[in-house]
Amino acid sequence: MDCGSDVPNSVAEKKKKVQTLTFNQLTAPYHEPFCLDIQISNASARASVIHRGTSKVVAVAHSISKDIKFDMGSTRNEATCRAVGQILAQRALEDDIHNVVYTPRSGERLEGKLQIVLQSIIDSGLSVKVKLKQRKHKKKLSLPQYSS
Repeated sequence: MDCGSDVPNSVAEKKKKVQTLTFNQLTAPYHEPFCLDIQISNASARASVIHRGTSKVVAVAHSISKDIKFDMGSTRNEATCRAVGQILAQRALEDDIHNVVYTPRSGERLEGKLQIVLQSIIDSGLSVKVKLKQRKHKKKLSLPQYSS
């Protein structure tokens, strides 16, 4: 009788897996140096382009800034979101930024005002690469089947 099959490999379970980053994950901030950050709230919309290597904000557009707030009237409707995207794209292109990467936050869906801002940025001439995070499914624990 094999009594060792009942006992799980305790040495392997005790060792924690250290996640090592791949070459692409390590060098991504240098190949794609600019990322897009979009924040939508009930009161306003804000979008900014950030340099990934230095974490410096390169271009920003906010619906409560003076140039948008007084021209649009409202700070939270769809036309204002479209204007935020157009102004951000214009400012980024002035700073010679043509490609950005956008990674949505966890639980964030690309719909509604967020989609309007993102689409207006793309329509204004900025190339946006959307990186969706893949969810890893947990492996089911399979127990050995014993026949009697």
